[in-house]
Amino acid sequence: MALISVFLSQLLAAYTVLVEPFLRTNFYRMLKKQLKFDPSARLLFYRTQVLWEWSWVVVLALIVIPIPDPLHWLGLTLPNMIGWIILAALILGIGLSTYLLRRNPGAMASMQRSLETTSILLPSNPSERKWFAATAFTAGICEELLYRGFLMSYLTSNFPMLARQFILISIISGIIYGLSRAYLGVKGIAQTALTGFSFAIIYFLSGSLLPAIVFHILAELRTLWLWQPEGKGKKDK
Repeated sequence: MALISVFLSQLLAAYTVLVEPFLRTNFYRMLKKQLKFDPSARLLFYRTQVLWEWSWVVVLALIVIPIPDPLHWLGLTLPNMIGWIILAALILGIGLSTYLLRRNPGAMASMQRSLETTSILLPSNPSERKWFAATAFTAGICEELLYRGFLMSYLTSNFPMLARQFILISIISGIIYGLSRAYLGVKGIAQTALTGFSFAIIYFLSGSLLPAIVFHILAELRTLWLWQPEGKGKKDK
């Protein structure tokens, strides 16, 4: 591995663990303050998130260029047979659960209450919904590349004792991913860590990052499909 690649991988790993949680917390606090006097603050937040997360991919490209078979190192290969089955089951599960929830007013009301805790991050008008969809695709691709594709390969490459310890690596990846949502409190960290762990298990079982990416995107879009804030459907002013 070229020297610049080694340097950038160490820098990106340190950033992921030590900087990312504080940076997200700062963005979240700024959003809360700005929304009090700037109705367009959420749009700026979404656009910033899209540019910010795609900047990781630029760094990742510089890291993997000198690596033999860089796509394989990041997990960007076709899934195995189990992976295709997992992917089909996940798509069917998300589609069916979304359909059933939308058909059940009581369940939808309960879902709305659960989403209220993070409503500051959720869209309130058509323009914001479009940009939220963009962040969903961005998060599904970029966060999986960073927290699963890069981080898990980094751990096995730099800590040989973790080789073949896929459960332990998945737990570590999940915890680090959970800490990135520190602004949501202990419950938010735990829920995000569990989600990250599930993404990592999907990655290992399928032999590819693609099912985890698709699942991540659909999970984010599911929130968009289910979130129905008061006044939804009104035109932007």
